[in-house]
Amino acid sequence: MNKLDLSKRRISLFCIFFGIFLVGTIFIFITPTSIKSTYYQTTTTTDGVTIAFNVFEPNDDGLNKPAFIIGHGFMANKEILKGYAIELATAGFVAVPFDFRNFGQSSTGDSEGMYKDILAIKEYLNSRGDIDMNSLGYIGYSMGGLGQSIIQNDTSFICFIGIGTSLYSALRKGNSTNPLDVLMIQAFFDEAVELSDLKESVAIRVDIPVSNLDVNKIYGSFQQHNATMIYLDDNSNHLILAWDQDFIREARNWAINSFDIDVFDENFYVNIRAIILLIQVFGGIGFFFLIIEPFSKLILLSKEERKRETKLQIYKIETPEISIKSISIKAILYSLLLAIPGILIFLPILLVLPLAIAGFVVTLLFGQTFGIIILLWRTGKRIKMSFVKMVTNIFKGKIVFLKRLALSAVLATILYFICYLSVGLNYFALLPSVDKIWTIPIYFIILFFINIIYSLLMQVIIQNKFRDSLIDTLKVVLIGFLLPFLYLFIYLLIIGVVTRSFFYFGVFTPVALVSFSLYSSVSVITYKKTGNIITGAIINAIITTFMIVTVSQPQTGLAFLLQFFRH
Repeated sequence: MNKLDLSKRRISLFCIFFGIFLVGTIFIFITPTSIKSTYYQTTTTTDGVTIAFNVFEPNDDGLNKPAFIIGHGFMANKEILKGYAIELATAGFVAVPFDFRNFGQSSTGDSEGMYKDILAIKEYLNSRGDIDMNSLGYIGYSMGGLGQSIIQNDTSFICFIGIGTSLYSALRKGNSTNPLDVLMIQAFFDEAVELSDLKESVAIRVDIPVSNLDVNKIYGSFQQHNATMIYLDDNSNHLILAWDQDFIREARNWAINSFDIDVFDENFYVNIRAIILLIQVFGGIGFFFLIIEPFSKLILLSKEERKRETKLQIYKIETPEISIKSISIKAILYSLLLAIPGILIFLPILLVLPLAIAGFVVTLLFGQTFGIIILLWRTGKRIKMSFVKMVTNIFKGKIVFLKRLALSAVLATILYFICYLSVGLNYFALLPSVDKIWTIPIYFIILFFINIIYSLLMQVIIQNKFRDSLIDTLKVVLIGFLLPFLYLFIYLLIIGVVTRSFFYFGVFTPVALVSFSLYSSVSVITYKKTGNIITGAIINAIITTFMIVTVSQPQTGLAFLLQFFRH
């Protein structure tokens, strides 16, 4: 059937899934009700950089409130630590997570002045009039640990919580007249900070031999205002430090004890908010996949064509002599073996791209793309079809192509807002600063090309070898996920072994697990419902572009590459 299927059953499903998403969206922003949340705030540093921040605080009008400034890590943003901010706010603190310059929604500036970003947030707190400016705390995640340079000489900070970051061995030790309680949260599998190094710094701080230092044991005391502890968990890595409920609970309890406050709200909301997020994502993604077919028919087919039940044209390349198993194995081998020359070919582009982290991501992805190009070229020779023709056939028909662009724009916008309102505003931002928006077309074009090549293999050839059933659709989604994930997993592991740093492996792998699952599903379903790969390629390119541009800082490709060899 190619009519717009707007039966009562389909309309009901639209309403159900959209309703689930809407309810989830409302509840994730009002939970907990005991606090007030303020988004999209900005302030300016002494050197003219605009710093974006959010505020989470108890829902009361009290004065002399204690406050925490929360600094995120490298390749991250203020949203990644929202869980810490909310739990501190329920305890009774005013919590302010912010984007460092060059990250998230803050503007660009000299990286040497990042400490000024913290001072700007402190000045904002001072301007409120309801903050006890002698009762401040600071949370530094990973790179955010640089806040110790402020804390060292600023006695208004009486608590420091370091998350997956090093401890400055010279950091003031704290006493009754110069208080500073220090909690260092460490994951057993942390790829950024060595536990042995952290122990050495803590041992100096508490003045005992490092061999006698135990984790999960308080040295000093809150009464003496010099409490110090390493909290170690044995099941997490560097990235999970930002979200793990045990770490968040430990930080909250430490802050309460350090400031000796009466707790505003005794409840703990990390788990309930995670459940709400899952409900929100389930409703949003379900709604998105449901609307693909009716939107496709509405935009791609004329009214007369819908009346005649004209079928959407499906672009496919027939390769009857090549089995699914054979081409899938070849895809893995070609990706792994030919990625190195592909990366080397792309390397000069990486060196001139404006955002090195984003450039690093697309360079890795292009490595696999190069291998797939060679595979498609060899496959084309067997069926007497040139690689150029494979690609150009996708864009045939000016009117049809423009319609596909319109459909892609509509669907990409809808999926972007679903992702932004769920994951983006709560766990991992998808909105870059104005200063970096000009780079979006650059990375979009590169990623669109990568997605087109990948979909030529995955959808146009492999997907057409499966039947149009639910089980076979899930099989295609699984293959589409495994091909890029295995490639990225192996190459990040190799990079980690060569450079002796598994930071990028630990950070990118969990993100890739979720991202590639979504991208494969989008590619499979949009191809199935629209008959073309342009729609899926544009949608995936847009989501990926916003994600990598948001978490990237301005940095040259050469400077980025040199980082791998400084360990």
